[in-house]
Amino acid sequence: MRRYLELIEVSPEGVAEEPDFIRVDVTDWRPIDVEEALRLLKEHAEVYDSYVIQFHDCYHEEGQLCTLMVVESRARG
Repeated sequence: MRRYLELIEVSPEGVAEEPDFIRVDVTDWRPIDVEEALRLLKEHAEVYDSYVIQFHDCYHEEGQLCTLMVVESRARG
């Protein structure tokens, strides 16, 4: 299993630009370092009107489905 911390920009309907996506592999990180990465992603997310920050536990290598846990989201618009 791999654990990712992800920030996904949610673009409004009809916007042609690809939304921003940041993925950090935190699989072997210490909890304090994961907390710091989460803090930095939250800080960076302030530039977006709408976004989702989530943990993505990836089980593809094991032939299983992934799980997602939303940490924070915002929708403006």
